[in-house]
Formats: sequence, structure tokens, C-alpha cells
Amino acid sequence: MSESEILGRMFDGIQGVLTIFSIFFTLVSGYLAALYLFLNKAPIMLRGTAFALLSIGLVFLGGTAAVLGQLQDGLFVAWQRLGQPVVAIQDLRNPLPIPPELIIQAGLGSQQQLGVAIGWVVAVTVYAALFYLTFLYRWPPPGPAD
Repeated sequence: MSESEILGRMFDGIQGVLTIFSIFFTLVSGYLAALYLFLNKAPIMLRGTAFALLSIGLVFLGGTAAVLGQLQDGLFVAWQRLGQPVVAIQDLRNPLPIPPELIIQAGLGSQQQLGVAIGWVVAVTVYAALFYLTFLYRWPPPGPAD
């Protein structure tokens, strides 16, 4: 595989990550709107069904993200095997001017791994918050304008 082919596939991977984030943002935004507008007063079965459907969508997105991460790791391995690449592998894995010691102190080997970890922490936190808002939070009664 040539350098240009690997680079093209890396850009495809970046596009995939952006697509996953876009779908995640759309699902969460739509679910929040539904919670605010009608799910907050809906019976438990309807809230449970809506949350189950959201969960299924998020599981598929998480699986896709995991597969994409494995593919990107394979591309990094292929990049590293190139004789004289234009950009060093360390520069690809650490694109921002952050001291590597900070990343190592976080228990990770690169900014890329830090980004993946942050993405999963955000996803799990959002999921837990939506669970709380769906089943535990007591929404205030609608006001006169509602």
C-alpha cells in the first residue's frame, strides 16, 4: 500500500469519525427535544421504549466507532512501515503541540488515544444523563405559557 493510499484511507477514517459524531449529536438532540416536549409526561412504557430505541442506536454507533478505531490503528501500522513517510507516525498520533509528558501522565501513549478515551467518557456520561432525565428526574409541571 502506498503512502497516498494510506493517507486517503486516513482521511476516510476522519470522515467516518465526523459522521459518527454527527449522528450521535442528532440522536441526543432529538431525544432531548422529545424529553422536553412530551416524553417527560409520558407513561413509563413509552419512556422505556424510547430509551431502548435510543440505546440500540447508540450501541450501533459505539460498535461502528470501535471498528473504525481498529481500522485506523491498522492504518497507523501500515504508515509506520513506510520507508520515508512525509510525516512521522508520532506527529500523526500527536498533532497538537502538547508536551508528551502530559499524555503519558494520563496513562495514554498518544493524543489520539486521549481523544478516543475522551470520546467514550463523553458518550457514557451523556447516556447516563439521559437515563437520569428519562427515569429519575422529576420535571416541573408546565407553567401558564405551556
